[in-house]
Amino acid sequence: MKLRRISSEELYQKVEKQLLGLLKERKYNKGDKIPSVLELSQFFGVSRSTILAALKTLSGRGVIDLLAEEGAIVTGYTPKRYFQYMPMPQHENLESLFQTLVMLETTLVKLAAVNRTEQDLLTMSHTLELLERSERYKDKSIQDYQFHLAVAKASGNPILLELFQSLSAKISKSMDHYHCLIATDLECIQDTNQQHELIMEMILCEDPSGASEAMMLHLTYARKLMRKGFSIRSEFIETD
Repeated sequence: MKLRRISSEELYQKVEKQLLGLLKERKYNKGDKIPSVLELSQFFGVSRSTILAALKTLSGRGVIDLLAEEGAIVTGYTPKRYFQYMPMPQHENLESLFQTLVMLETTLVKLAAVNRTEQDLLTMSHTLELLERSERYKDKSIQDYQFHLAVAKASGNPILLELFQSLSAKISKSMDHYHCLIATDLECIQDTNQQHELIMEMILCEDPSGASEAMMLHLTYARKLMRKGFSIRSEFIETD
């Protein structure tokens, strides 16, 4: 691989751009596995968390799939899915993005309760198992995203799915810190697991209203913790 070493601010964005460049140049094709987090970390000379942030952004934009066991798999580069015209959020619009995500996910989960397949249910169930078994907060963050992504895919609406992936990428850094915040709080971890299980149960029971209420409860809980735990200085939602 012909890559240049990088070192400056916003490292994960620079890693992301270089990886995207390789995909655009067809160095990797659809279905190919890209180097591991450890390999990329060693090559670029940056931390694993920086590499994970770059991969999660690409995943959120639909360029790769992050799989717990297989690693990162290329889904195929499509320029319109990358949303290059949408800048990464500034402090003042993170709250607006989160509000938009709440409205979107409560709609997606309603559709998932109606349109989900047996394979969708298996994917969601497997993801929740991995989430509960994960010990590192970064792994929990990835599996949390994978569960919500599985719900979005189960909706059967590809346009809403694409919008969800784009918005998720924009607040992925905040969600990483959310999981860091609750990493040592067993009560918060238990609450979050129960909320996910309730969402899953409502989808399983084909209850759109119940699923939407469960998703709203979960996202409101997450938003409340984020607003409590982060200040403008730490680049997240402003504390009341």
